[in-house]
Amino acid sequence: MPAKNLQRVAEGGTYCHVYNRGIENRNIFADDVDYQVFLGYLEDYLTAPKAPESTKKEFIVNGRTFTGVPHQPKNYFNQVELLAYSLSPDHFHLLIHQRTQKSLQALIRSLCTRYSMYFNKKYNHTGSLFDGPYKSVVIKDEQSLLLLTRYLHKEGGYSSYPEFSGQKHTSWVKTNVVLSLKNISGNYKDFVEKYTPDKHELELLDEITIEKADKHLERRDLKKVELQPWSRIPELLVTSAIFVLLLGIGIKNVHNYSAASATLGEHTTSVIASTSPYSPSPITTPPPTTIPEPKTILIITNTKDPVDIRENPSIKSNKIGEAKAGEKFEFISEDSGFYQVALPEGTYGFIFSQYIEKEKTINND
Repeated sequence: MPAKNLQRVAEGGTYCHVYNRGIENRNIFADDVDYQVFLGYLEDYLTAPKAPESTKKEFIVNGRTFTGVPHQPKNYFNQVELLAYSLSPDHFHLLIHQRTQKSLQALIRSLCTRYSMYFNKKYNHTGSLFDGPYKSVVIKDEQSLLLLTRYLHKEGGYSSYPEFSGQKHTSWVKTNVVLSLKNISGNYKDFVEKYTPDKHELELLDEITIEKADKHLERRDLKKVELQPWSRIPELLVTSAIFVLLLGIGIKNVHNYSAASATLGEHTTSVIASTSPYSPSPITTPPPTTIPEPKTILIITNTKDPVDIRENPSIKSNKIGEAKAGEKFEFISEDSGFYQVALPEGTYGFIFSQYIEKEKTINND
């Protein structure tokens, strides 16, 4: 059976989580205009195409005026539906309903190519903008659909949360698919901001979030180019010649340095003997006073039961301990919805961020 993120989604009527990030984790959105341009492209693709007569414009060529229809972007209206989105400076998430075969692949490729051209022109950037082909995973049930939208809307930044909470209406964001599901506890705002997923739901969520590098399976195979033994002879000869040259220069420098040191030593000894009855004590400089950096302290909250401490940032990772409500840990880093913390025995572990609050203290060590 092929890996779930390796193959493109080709069937109609599927729901899919699509993700991509900037190459080498670089930002793909530098300001508000970039976010709006990306969303504007999505609007072009997902709204009904305009009638050709309404898009006519006048063009002036060699002093003569012509009227014509400018080139229109590709359109996937009624082929692809966008349910939710979340845009962060270095990556994007899209939750998409593919209604016709292969339309998802065509949309995302066109979107990424079009946005890359915009970005490279604006920022004078060359080369790839995105970290390879997009990544995708099929959403198979309603519970996963709910959990994923909650996850995307808790990330912050630019997202479809205003559409889901009723603050904004966007015709090409189809919120009704998720909001019509019957197993939302209370209203959607409470579901996002107050609801705490149980262990089973966290495991389910771990299967459909694809930020972690070990899940990025949609890569092109890179062929290694190996040099034949005989083709490496010129390379070895050049390397050997450089080594011999540098060795000769080094020996010569050592000889000159030794001779100079001997001469200098004679003069230095006579000067010290005639002018100084004792050897001066070495001058010691006290170390500079430094202000300790503030540490971020994590407090376990929002739970009555002990929280698992994992070896890696995943629900499926080995459990290496437990943390109780009120316990405090030093924050190290953040990865895939988990906080890495320092443990008393000098090791490190990961705790799901849902159960943690942050506070800053001053390190008095």
